[in-house]
Amino acid sequence: MAEDWRSEAFRRKVIAQIDEAVRMAATPMTKSSMEMENHVFLKAKTREEYLALVARLILHVKGISKYLLL
Repeated sequence: MAEDWRSEAFRRKVIAQIDEAVRMAATPMTKSSMEMENHVFLKAKTREEYLALVARLILHVKGISKYLLL
């Protein structure tokens, strides 16, 4: 059975992934990884929606760094 996406442990793992993307981007962000995850968490109604929004967020963070390198 999959871990509950609303659990603190699951959310901590997601925050760590966002944190890693921010570190790799080496771009200052206006919000912390925890704030970004919380925004996504409050917006999502299902696990699938939550994971899709997190994926889009991470891709966005990675995209910002690529844009700034041009």
